[in-house]
Amino acid sequence: MSVLISILAFVVTIGILVTFHELGHYWVAKRCGIKVLTFSIGFGKKLLSWQRGETTWQLAAVPLGGYVRMLDERERPVTPEELPRSFNQQHPLKKMAVAAAGPVANLLLALLFYWVLFVSGVTTLKPVLADVTAGSVAQQIGLRAGDRIDAIGNRPVNTWDDLAENLIDSASKHEPFDIAVHSQSGDVTLPVDPARTSLGEIDANLIDRFGISPLPITTVIGQVAPDSAAAQADIKAGDRIVSLNGKPLQSWSALQQAVAHYPIQPVQLVLDRHGEHISKTVTPHEIVVKGQHIGQLGLAPRLDEARWKAQQMQLRYGPVDAIGAAATKVVDTVKFILQMFGRMIVGHVSVKQIGGPVTLADLAGRSAEMGLLPFIENLARISLSLAVLNLLPVPLLDGGHLMYHTAELVTGRPVPERVQAFGMRLGLAFIAGLMALALYNDFFRLISG
Repeated sequence: MSVLISILAFVVTIGILVTFHELGHYWVAKRCGIKVLTFSIGFGKKLLSWQRGETTWQLAAVPLGGYVRMLDERERPVTPEELPRSFNQQHPLKKMAVAAAGPVANLLLALLFYWVLFVSGVTTLKPVLADVTAGSVAQQIGLRAGDRIDAIGNRPVNTWDDLAENLIDSASKHEPFDIAVHSQSGDVTLPVDPARTSLGEIDANLIDRFGISPLPITTVIGQVAPDSAAAQADIKAGDRIVSLNGKPLQSWSALQQAVAHYPIQPVQLVLDRHGEHISKTVTPHEIVVKGQHIGQLGLAPRLDEARWKAQQMQLRYGPVDAIGAAATKVVDTVKFILQMFGRMIVGHVSVKQIGGPVTLADLAGRSAEMGLLPFIENLARISLSLAVLNLLPVPLLDGGHLMYHTAELVTGRPVPERVQAFGMRLGLAFIAGLMALALYNDFFRLISG
């Protein structure tokens, strides 16, 4: 069922974002007096089409984009009476407006989505550490469960999303930064030096490797996977793990770390089941994660419901205030995307963060399963990513067209066709390489679980 949901959510996501993007091009082209011949959602073989006015609207077989084809004498003969409506005959400013309209439409769509979210009320998490992994970087620098993060670097932290984004941003600079913390003993500032701290690659898993979590998990078992090592040992949901190999268990993360080191080696667990202590010998199954052989019991923890409820907070604004909040969110997100892309180019951020259709479908499916508002939030993020990607100065993308039209505005003549043809080959090579990398990352994520 989850695969079907992911596929449907992916189709809906692409359909909404691409349609709105192309509508931006279409709307501005029509306002500039340009004749639009075809409005297509998807590429390749035409599946469905209909005529509306002078434009053919169609759905095509490959749902990974779309296009608006305009009258252009470089592509086909144009009658003298229609020549003023040909795209290539327009003033460079009009051409620039048409090229920029698609990404701008995606920015406006994200703004609308965030406005809806802020008016409806967004449930988010406080920047409070519910768990700090034993032996992790976070514990080594002095962070403890219950601490509240107030700022990272020079950026304030108000939610867990702020915490995650600011930590990734600060670490990706590869320069020392401070974490402002409110703890039980008072306010402290903890220094972090990425050059001397083993944080690994700068990617979406940085928070986990740093060793912090907003989830107030307990040592009570919430789920037991079928056919797992735990199930074979008759361990049940509701059992509380008291000790591991004779040592009291302090946290679930301590259990995970210990078991990971014992693939195919028996471990001794003492469980509290309805007030009675039961001893179990369990042999963890061996799994391979990113080339490493680790042990796995097949257990999931139970959340402390009271603490989990206290960890949540809701952001809600009035219709007018939500406009400013949404605009701020859009600007901050675009800045973050650009910063991460720039640092990816210089090697400070892992290129493994580039995802393809499988990753997009997975994100869409997960957000859809969580509900309408999480799905809308995911749409907003992807819409902004699509806008930024299309504004890159790469031929074939909208940013590449903007570059050509700007050159025409400055020089007073169009960029020579041989230069455009060469640029098209470079752009095609860039996009093909980017897609190959994205598909490779998708495949690697699938085989690594």
